[in-house]
Amino acid sequence: MPIPASLHGAVRDCVYDTLAQGRHLTSSIERLFRDVSPTEDLAAELRRVVFQAVRYDNVEAALAGELDGVVDPSRAAIPEWLGSLIAKAYPETFTDVIARMLSDAPVFVRINTLRTTRDACMVALMQHAPHAVADAVLRIDRPFGLFTTEAFAAGWFEQQDITSVRAGYELAARPSERIIDACAGAGGKSLLFACSMLNRGRIIALDVVEAKLDALRTRATRAGVDIIETRHIVTTKTIKRLAESADAVFVDVPCTGTGVLRRNPDILYHRTQEGFAELLATQQAILRRSAAAAKPGGRVVYAACSILPEEGADQVATFLSSDQGAPYRIDRQWQTLPGDDGGDGFYVAHLTRQA
Repeated sequence: MPIPASLHGAVRDCVYDTLAQGRHLTSSIERLFRDVSPTEDLAAELRRVVFQAVRYDNVEAALAGELDGVVDPSRAAIPEWLGSLIAKAYPETFTDVIARMLSDAPVFVRINTLRTTRDACMVALMQHAPHAVADAVLRIDRPFGLFTTEAFAAGWFEQQDITSVRAGYELAARPSERIIDACAGAGGKSLLFACSMLNRGRIIALDVVEAKLDALRTRATRAGVDIIETRHIVTTKTIKRLAESADAVFVDVPCTGTGVLRRNPDILYHRTQEGFAELLATQQAILRRSAAAAKPGGRVVYAACSILPEEGADQVATFLSSDQGAPYRIDRQWQTLPGDDGGDGFYVAHLTRQA
C-alpha cells in the first residue's frame, strides 16, 4: 500500500533524525510508529521506504516509489574507503556482497528453553507465521506486534539472528561453569549462555555502557535467569581483576557492523576511515585483555559481526603471534556473509588457552 501524502513529512523527519541527528535507525522507526500508530500493512511499507531512503541516501526517491524493488550496489550510500576494503577482500564477488547488504533481513527469535519448548512457542506465535530453522530458533515472517505478545512478556523468546545464535553456541557453555561475556551489550548472548548452562553456574557480563547492562538485567528477569552478574567497565582494571578466573570467555568486539548492514544501514553514516584504524586497535586491546581472563585449558571465542578480514582472521592472527597470544591455540574459525542461511555476516574463532 502506498504511504499517504499526509505521512511524507513524518517519514522525512524519521530519515533526518537518523542521518543528520545520529539517532539509531531502529529508534527512529519506533518513534515514527508511536506517532503514526500504523496498521500492519502500513508499518511494513513505512519501514521499507525508510530503509531504502537510508540505504541510498535519497528519501524523495524512496517516497516516490523510485527505489521499489531496487538492489543496486552502484547507487548505495557506501563510503569509498569502506567500498575499497570490501573490494579488496572480495574482488570477484564484490557486487554480490554489496547486494547482500542491501537486502532485507528476516526476523529470527531464539526460544528460551528455560521457560518453554519450541513446539509450545510456535503454537503461541502462530499468528506471526513462525518457521523452525534450528533447534531453538524460529524465523518470524509476520513480526508486527511480536513484542506485545503474552509469550514475549512471559520470557519465552528473545529476538536474535540465527548466525548470532550459532556464534554464541560456539562457546559451548556448560552447567556450573564460570563464563565471562566481555562485551555483553544488552546481553543477548549472556542469556543464550544461561540457557545452555540450565541457569546453573555464573556469568559475568561486562560492558562500557551502563544503560545496556540495565537492559540486560531487565531481560534476565523476564527470562527467569538469575546467574548473570553485570559489571560496568570503568577502567581496564575491571577485566584485569578477572585474570585466569573463567572456564570460558566470549569476546564480541565492537566493529564496523558490515555483517549487519541489512538490519542497520545507518551504521555507514557513523564510520570514518580514521575511526576504523582506532577501532582495529581497540579490538586487539579488548581481545588481549579478555583472553587473559580464561583459565589454563579454558576457551576463548572471538566474534565480530563484520565481513572484513581486518576485523576477523587478521585480528586473531595478530593476537596469536604476539607475546600475549603465545599460550593460545586456534581450534577452528568460520566466516559468514549476510544472507548465509538467512543470517548475518559474522567472523568467529574458537581458541583454547593451553596449560
